[in-house]
Amino acid sequence: MARLLRELLQGDEFWVQVVGQATTASIAIAKIRALAPDVAIIDLALENGTGFDVIRALGEDDDSRPVVVVLSNFATQRYRKEAKRLGADYFFDKSTEVLKLLETICAISRGANRKASPE
Repeated sequence: MARLLRELLQGDEFWVQVVGQATTASIAIAKIRALAPDVAIIDLALENGTGFDVIRALGEDDDSRPVVVVLSNFATQRYRKEAKRLGADYFFDKSTEVLKLLETICAISRGANRKASPE
């Protein structure tokens, strides 16, 4: 899924440059802090931690925090609420909302509303 998403985002339709990718929470946190992307797409299922760990850590970086987008197969109401509580700006279900994710990333990349409710 990560490879396909990267290919879609770097296609001609979007004004997006993918600058990093990580499989563990600690690497994701370090890369996001070092690379300072405008948007961070975070999966809840990571090796050696969870996406919640990443969102929590980014919440500590309020000044430089990117738009936080969660993309997960675990799109339950409980997880959506927890992601929002920790500071996620958007939450999309991998199974049914990939098109909405792409539309949102496209809008953000073109300078539209950067932050919204993840619900």
